Amino acid sequence: MRAKEPKYKSQLEVLLAVDRMFFKALKKRELLIKDGAKKHSKKIINLDLHISMCIKKRAKLTKGGYNFILTEMWEWRPHHKINNNLLPKITPWE
Repeated sequence: MRAKEPKYKSQLEVLLAVDRMFFKALKKRELLIKDGAKKHSKKIINLDLHISMCIKKRAKLTKGGYNFILTEMWEWRPHHKINNNLLPKITPWE
């Protein structure tokens, strides 16, 4: 099994769209953090929640669930504290 492989062939387009949304949000988040984390804290929290939803959706679509999501998704951590119920189960707040 590969990370790009959906459970069903018909889900491939959705899987690729989720990946694009994840990387776009991640890039925007990094730019906001560089510009000033305190200044853009609400926007960063919104993007972290969006990224969290992308990871959860990707795990539902991928064969093997969380075991076969992208490495970037495993390494992602929220910048500000967020309730654990809103985070993917692989991302505990540290």
